[in-house]
Formats: sequence, C-alpha cells, structure tokens
Amino acid sequence: MLRLIFADLLANARIWLGVFALTVTAGAIGGIAASLAESGIVAGGDVQEGLAGITAAVALFSAVTALAVLGSTATLTVTLQQRGYALWQLVGIPPAVIGTAVLTQLFVVAVIGAAVGSLAVSPAVAPFFSYVFAGQNDLEGVRVHYGAVSVGWVISVVAGVVVLGGLRSARRASRVGAIEALREPEPARLRMGWLRWVLAGGLLAGLFGLSAGMAGSSLGTVSSQVMLLSPLVAALCAALGPVLFPLVLRGWTALVPRRASASWFLARNSARYRLSQSTAAISPLLVGIALTGGLFSAAATLAAALELQTGRSAGYDLAPEGVVTLLGGPLLLAAVAAAATVFMSGHARERDFALIQAAGAGHGTIVAAAAWEAVIYVVTATLLGGIAVVAGGLVTAGALDTTIPGVTPIFVLGPPALVAGCGLVLVAAATVLPTVAALRHDIVRTLAAE
Repeated sequence: MLRLIFADLLANARIWLGVFALTVTAGAIGGIAASLAESGIVAGGDVQEGLAGITAAVALFSAVTALAVLGSTATLTVTLQQRGYALWQLVGIPPAVIGTAVLTQLFVVAVIGAAVGSLAVSPAVAPFFSYVFAGQNDLEGVRVHYGAVSVGWVISVVAGVVVLGGLRSARRASRVGAIEALREPEPARLRMGWLRWVLAGGLLAGLFGLSAGMAGSSLGTVSSQVMLLSPLVAALCAALGPVLFPLVLRGWTALVPRRASASWFLARNSARYRLSQSTAAISPLLVGIALTGGLFSAAATLAAALELQTGRSAGYDLAPEGVVTLLGGPLLLAAVAAAATVFMSGHARERDFALIQAAGAGHGTIVAAAAWEAVIYVVTATLLGGIAVVAGGLVTAGALDTTIPGVTPIFVLGPPALVAGCGLVLVAAATVLPTVAALRHDIVRTLAAE
C-alpha cells in the first residue's frame, strides 16, 4: 500500500509539486502568525493583549485565503489523476483502498510541505517583528518565541485543511466506475456540497450580524469592525464558487463573439469545460483582489466619514507595515496558488494540444488560446473580487450614514488593479510557457500515450 502511494507520488510529481509549493507557502505564513501568538502568550500582560489583536487580524486574512486555495487545489489534484485511479480499479484495487490512498497522499504532501515552510520561516520571524513593530514603544523589542508547539499547530492546521478539501474528491475517485472515469476524467459540472452550503450560510449570517452591529455605532466602533467585512465577503464568494464562477465566466465571455478569433473560441471553451481547473485558478485571485480592494476602500471611506464629522481633511494612507502584516501573507499565498494550479493542469492538456494540431491549428493559434485562457481566469476573478469590494463598501457607508449622514462609499482601484495585473503575469506565464514546451512534443507519440 505504502509502496503504491509513494510510487504514484513520484510518477505524478508535476501535479504534486503544485500542492507541495502551496503547502510550503501556507506553512511559512502560518508560522508568522503562530510566532505572534506564542510571543504574546510568553510575554503576557499588555504585550499579550496588543499582539492578540494583531494575531487575530493576520489569522483572519490568511485563513480566508488558505481555506479558499488549499481546498480547491486539493480538489484539482485528485481530479487531474482520476484516470490513474480508474486504472487502479481495473487492476483490482478495491475502491475503499483507493479512497484511503488518495487521502494519505494528500496528508503526506501537506505535512511535508507545511513542515518545510514552518521551519524555513524561522530565521525570518525576528526580522519581521523588528520591521512591523519598529517605533511602537509597547511592542518594540519584544522577545520573539517560535517553538515546536507552534510548528506542530501550523502543520496540523495546514494538513487538516488540505485533507478536508480533498475529501469529497477522494470519495468520488473511489466511487466512480472505472470505465466511466476513463471515458470522462474531467467532470463537466461542479456542485455545491453540504459543507459548502453550511459554510456559506454561516458566513452570510456573520455578515448580517456584523452589518447590524455596525449600524448606528460610533466611528471608532465601526473602524474596529469594518476590516472584517472584506474577508467575510471574499470567503462567501469563494464558498459559493461552484455556483458563481461558471455563471460569471459564461456571462462575460458570451459578450465576445466566438467568431472573434479561433484562439478565443478555443480558450473560452477550454475554460468553460474544465471548471474544476478554472475554479482553482480563479479562487486565489478573487480572494487577493477582494482583500486588497476591501482594505483600501474601507480606509478611504472611514477617512471621508471622519472629514464629514470633524470638518478637517483626513488622509487614508495605510502604514506600509500594516499592509504587509495583513495582506503580505494572503497575497503571497494567492499568487503561488494561481500559478501552481495552472501549471499543475498543463500536462493534462497536452493531448488537447496534440488533437488541435492534428485538426490543422498552427502553433500561434494554440499559444494565443493559452494566453486568452489566462485572461479569462483573471477577468473572472477581477469581476468577482469587484463585487466583493463593492458589497463591503456599501455596507460600510450604510453603517456610517446612520451616525454621520452623507457618507458615501469610496472605492480605491489602484491596489486591487495591481494585484490583478500581477496575477495576470503569473497565470499567463504558468499557462503559456508549458504550452510552448508541449508543442515541441511529437503529435503521434502524445496521442498514442493515451
């Protein structure tokens, strides 16, 4: 059993390297948050109270991103190997054993990746503290603590999220009939599982509760609560991904006629058909754009409310240290996830490229289609992230308007546009470069490999 598990990991190294890179990143980010918590607990007193709030904010922003990207990546990992799991059934391996093997593979890769990330970040913990808390008399010079217990918690959390994220796909891989899976390895539809519905319902209830609590509150109270809005809205959009992503993707791509170009036609149909891969690429970008736009827009709206209340001009410039603390980890995780998921699925599309070439398409058309597919992912994520930012801004302005009449939401477009642009570069590189490499393969040999 163990021999089969590890042999399969090596045979599909390209797919598993994407999960490994993601868990390494998640382990490093979790290590930073864990060091904040442990240092506060050891110091106690006012230091613990000050670090507790910072730790909670870092954990919330990072957790939203981690839950969105780790789960979707785990699902994609299992989906890409469904043909192999079907072959396991054909050689006599029982379905129950296949399900156990898949979960074991996810667990092993997650534990190793999280351990590497959480240990590798250890030398950077002290410099991070010095940068973030420079000039803060109550926290500057705090002794940093990051021990084995914190590392163990980080590994456990990351591994748990990855395994839970792949649970439904592992069950599907073990239950789908072998012949059916060989005929159709990529499921055409994504469905909302009961866990997603429960999560979405809880997030929606939390949003209503937070909005009701802010209504009529003072500016200071709203300021302390408003930063929770964008993570909650982003998490809700990610939880409803199987419903929202296909609707938005199909909706806006339908505005561009399919006859516009052959490469656009190929890209649109590929993104629509491979919904599990599209979801894994869109989710991290959506979260990164929503968190960035929500944070800066909330700060600008609060500054406008303060100006109305006091009659004095108030800027909304956020301290670089605060932006790095709240958004550094989530944006890094989102960037790695977006690039890794597209890279992981590149090998699975080599047969498609060969078939398109056999039908008469040139290399330029196929490369252009890969570039258009990257654009489709990023534009879809940007539209969904924009919805999250607008929703958060309207709720913030509505809550402030009950106390300070005349407040209107202010949306800051620069930072989220920068995130979207960087995401486009990463996703395009992860899409186009493997495509160019795949076009060098012999068409007959690629098709015969199936």
